[in-house]
Amino acid sequence: MVMYMVQKWSIRLVRSGEHTVPSPLAYFMKDFDRYERLVFHMALIQAGNEKIVLNTGMPVDMKPLMQHWYNTDPGIKAEKATEFNDPGYLSGFGFSPESVNKVILSPLVSYATGNLDLYKKAEILFSRTGWIELMNKNPVEQMPEREINFPDKILSHLVTDWWNRVHLLEDRDIIGDGIEVIRTGGHHFSSLLIIVNTEMGRVGLTDSFFTYRNLKENIPIGVGVSLEESISSMKIAEKNCDIIVPMLEPTLMEKYRDGIIA
Repeated sequence: MVMYMVQKWSIRLVRSGEHTVPSPLAYFMKDFDRYERLVFHMALIQAGNEKIVLNTGMPVDMKPLMQHWYNTDPGIKAEKATEFNDPGYLSGFGFSPESVNKVILSPLVSYATGNLDLYKKAEILFSRTGWIELMNKNPVEQMPEREINFPDKILSHLVTDWWNRVHLLEDRDIIGDGIEVIRTGGHHFSSLLIIVNTEMGRVGLTDSFFTYRNLKENIPIGVGVSLEESISSMKIAEKNCDIIVPMLEPTLMEKYRDGIIA
């Protein structure tokens, strides 16, 4: 019998910003008198010379995103990590934009897509279903300002001179050796579970639920496109992963020293 070695990847999290929201947005129908702090993260994924970035951080111009959130609830606050004002910040981790082979976007919202223009050589991967729903202007998914999904300077390039680098992911797909993606939805139609094979086991990265509390107490998020998908996303992660990483969990940088998962 021939044995094949599955490639083992390393994963490092980088904090890209944070967000304070009414608790019922994070925890369905819970704690109406409270706000919750959520933290946005990027993931730097590497095996040998293969380098993959999950999400690109908040956009240079935060005004459209901030206005959308303010319209949702005036108490919502958000800020971008100041280090992301330096385009070369990730080079310190060995992830200069020109060295990155692939960028995965989940979800298709500007805090994930906002700096895509830095990655001029990378293949760009995101959900086919999410893209179709967004471009068809599904009334559940489509946010009032287009810039909330893709800043104009990103979208115009994406559908013209960058399109030959775009790879639309099926609802269950493989990205190279040792990385699988499942479209879990819930938060957005484009929300994914990215399962990475590491020395620590199968690590699942997702925005379909926000925190460990969602998982521990089996509480779906309260903002999204599908309550049913929000519930099923947690079950899918538990079934397929050894380690689960909710990408908006505020304690991740404390749980994983220097953000290193594996």
